Amino acid sequence: MRLFKTTFALWLVVTAGVAFAGPEDVIRSKLQQAVPGTDIKSIKPAALPGFYEVSIPGALVYVSADGQFVLQGELLQLKGKQVVNLTEQAQASARVGLIRAIDKRQAVVFPANGKPKAVITVFTDTHCGYCRKLHQEVPAMNKVGIEVRYLAYPRDLPRVGVNAGTGAELANIWCASNPEQAMTLAKQGQAIPAARKGCKAPIAEQYALGQQMGVTGTPAIFDEKGRQLGGYLTAKQAAQRLGLN
Repeated sequence: MRLFKTTFALWLVVTAGVAFAGPEDVIRSKLQQAVPGTDIKSIKPAALPGFYEVSIPGALVYVSADGQFVLQGELLQLKGKQVVNLTEQAQASARVGLIRAIDKRQAVVFPANGKPKAVITVFTDTHCGYCRKLHQEVPAMNKVGIEVRYLAYPRDLPRVGVNAGTGAELANIWCASNPEQAMTLAKQGQAIPAARKGCKAPIAEQYALGQQMGVTGTPAIFDEKGRQLGGYLTAKQAAQRLGLN
């Protein structure tokens, strides 16, 4: 009888674990089964009834509680006359910590004139047309109180590696005696000075950070609250989106 009771109790524990597995466990299991090795950062209820918000590197997806359906894209909520981008809000919240952890000394910084009123972090590629166009707006941004911090995002890195192509050029900029001047020369299509010997630029690390933050193209501009302000912006547009006007 004692053996029966022990076996029955064990059966209850095991079956209860299976029968009452939470949606988070079900979703995690289904995703890992469909896409082995998926790095799932978090799973929590979404504003969309019956769905959960799943954070993976660089993106959010929405998965049904039974793990059978996945929605990929931006979740928008209508609030009267407002359209609220819930996906961007969630991603911005996750990016704040990443932005605060960036060592300013690892960025190429164009400081604001006087005390900065706002700071933007820009992932850039020296051969991107809109990156070059954006750089022409930097003096005007600095004039209205916006500090611009450049991070490296060589778009050709997956194809040629970090030590060739744009990655190599960005490394020379980061390791120049005057990185700001070197950045301006590169954005103008001019030759840049040779890098300092023994200098190691954080190009691969910044590219990986960009992917983690959801960067898909350059330029990619983020404010201190983790919001992606857009790609190319004029100084006037940047000031408006930062609430400086």
